[in-house]
Amino acid sequence: MKKSLLVILLIATLSLLLGGIAFGDGGAGNGTAQPPQAGGLFSDVPRDHWAYDDLSYLVERGIITGLPGGSYQGSEPLDRYSAAALIARAIRYLQNNPESVTPQDLDILKDLIFKVSDNLSSLQAQMDSLGGSSQLEARVSQNEQQITQLAEQGPSGGLLNRINANFIISLTALLIGIIAVALATLGL
Repeated sequence: MKKSLLVILLIATLSLLLGGIAFGDGGAGNGTAQPPQAGGLFSDVPRDHWAYDDLSYLVERGIITGLPGGSYQGSEPLDRYSAAALIARAIRYLQNNPESVTPQDLDILKDLIFKVSDNLSSLQAQMDSLGGSSQLEARVSQNEQQITQLAEQGPSGGLLNRINANFIISLTALLIGIIAVALATLGL
């Protein structure tokens, strides 16, 4: 029983790590299979979608349920509430159907573990190439300090002179424009 529970929890966790599963109505579910909506699995998942079979597998086990109205919205991000509901449904499914974990399920889990491991290694390499989060945090901190210094200094002398010159030029142009309109109105 412990091994089966671990398998389902790992499958749920791996699903989250591999890109998230936006699903469900946020409810806890009962871990029992529910039939898909008439006309297909979900209204927004065509039968030729690459994830259709996987979604069907999870729907048959009651682990995902879709949203009210029959949609799935698979491109939406997974929030923590939905993740908790997904894990709870997986645990309930296992409790209600302990005989359902097959050697094939274990093979799928093993493959998913390797894929997640590869993805995590790839992401770690990308983070390392970017200098990691400490370098990013240092750059953000440096930029914040520079912004604070600029705000404390106020406009510099040269900038203030340019602002004043542009203001005078604008007023002069406005005055010339008013005079031109007046002369045109008078017909001169």
